[in-house]
Amino acid sequence: MNPLTLILVLAVLPPPANVLRKCVAADGAVSYQALPCAEGSQQRWAQPVKPDPAPVPRAAPAAERAGTARPRASVADPPRPRRDPRRERCEAARRDADEQRDRLWNRLTFDQRSALDAKVARACSR
Repeated sequence: MNPLTLILVLAVLPPPANVLRKCVAADGAVSYQALPCAEGSQQRWAQPVKPDPAPVPRAAPAAERAGTARPRASVADPPRPRRDPRRERCEAARRDADEQRDRLWNRLTFDQRSALDAKVARACSR
């Protein structure tokens, strides 16, 4: 068949109806299809199907169109924890005491170690 003839025939034919059919073959196999049932199969029911409407594009809010919209948060930008000066002061005192202990452990007296612990306790109890 000539390709031009085929195109003309297809253009003249009405579009296929949107129908879902349940076909049962002689061996009991069930199939659901849009085309008519094959030879030797029985059509049990046919249901017209209405396709979902095409999505309508959403108009951008005025702030986005004007270019003044705040940037949206993304998964890559997790929220930052709030700063807690008391906690930061306590952690800094602990780091300082740990560094001094690591450097001077063998030379620190009991009183010096106690003074480091007291400094951390004061910074963390405020």
